[in-house]
Amino acid sequence: MQSSSNEIEEIHVGTKPGPLSDWAIKKIHFHGFAGLPTTRNVAVTSPEFSCFGHKWMVQIYPGGNDPFTIGGYAAVFLYNQSSESIQAHYKIVMKHPTDPTLRPFEFGSGLMVTFPEEARSGNGQHNFAKRETMLALAHLNNGTLTLEIHLRSYRRAATSFVPPNPICNNMLKGFDNEEMSDVSFEVGGAVESAARRRLRKRAKTTATTFHASHLILRLNAPSLADMCEPGDEAAVPVSGVEPEVFRSVLYFCYGGTVSEEELSGNSKAIIEAADRFGIVDLKLQAEAVLAKQTEITVDNMLDNLLYANSKNLAFFQEKIMDFVAENGNKIVGRVSFSSVPSELMSDLLTAVAEGTKSKSEVAPEDDLKLMRVGELRR
Repeated sequence: MQSSSNEIEEIHVGTKPGPLSDWAIKKIHFHGFAGLPTTRNVAVTSPEFSCFGHKWMVQIYPGGNDPFTIGGYAAVFLYNQSSESIQAHYKIVMKHPTDPTLRPFEFGSGLMVTFPEEARSGNGQHNFAKRETMLALAHLNNGTLTLEIHLRSYRRAATSFVPPNPICNNMLKGFDNEEMSDVSFEVGGAVESAARRRLRKRAKTTATTFHASHLILRLNAPSLADMCEPGDEAAVPVSGVEPEVFRSVLYFCYGGTVSEEELSGNSKAIIEAADRFGIVDLKLQAEAVLAKQTEITVDNMLDNLLYANSKNLAFFQEKIMDFVAENGNKIVGRVSFSSVPSELMSDLLTAVAEGTKSKSEVAPEDDLKLMRVGELRR
């Protein structure tokens, strides 16, 4: 007879607690207990103390508190002062100061209880012991009443910390750092060939100087790397680029993030520089921001289309073509296409013919001709 076995899968909700800790004991001494206020609902608070990574305090009401304390009894409560709650077993114990054989006064939780954060509510006993009994025990201890606080909680599960790869942060430490660089650029001067730059002394300019590693440029901005050689003593003059734009370009090469605000304020200038220096990903980021912030109209459609085509901005051009497809009847007769290159004119005619084709339509995976630019780039 073939036996069958059941497959059991365990599913946990929340974080599985660790094993229970040993009991931690804190002794709280209330000196001069006989002189503490006995007015009802008036508490005497202990200083904060630490246990299991939390801050705690004890409050005692020598005259009791309403509405639960019986006349002549004192109330005692334990509070969690920290900003996070904690589950714990607890006991509040009052022992005879000279005779350990006598049974102590004790109140606590048989089960795990929750101590809310920031002392929102405490755990304890409204009728912990008669005040006259407390006075007698304090009298035997030079007037000091001692309460023991016993706490036991779950051990925190061991957690490991694995730091991320630091290469990006380390690369940024070398950004525009002269000591870590072997080439330099002066942004604002005329562009010269490396050979010509070696043959003559360059006149002093007011251009902004940037320092870089040729290796990093070779990997991330190949066209910029082609403009210099490692160890060149003379700075390479770079014209046609504003210093703030060049700084963003160089920062990106070192693994930095150019914010959308920076991209938005200099989108075309960054596109121009990224295209010129061979930084493809930065060009795509700036193009996406340009497409997002540009509202296409009948009046600006052609200028934007010619610009997108001249810079090979396929995503921006696609947005313009979508506008043409949806507004062909408004464009025909109002816009002159005499300056449009023939290959671009063919795309325009196709867009008009397609009419109001949905921009969200997803092309078949194997039909590259019908895919959107974003799908193709992915």
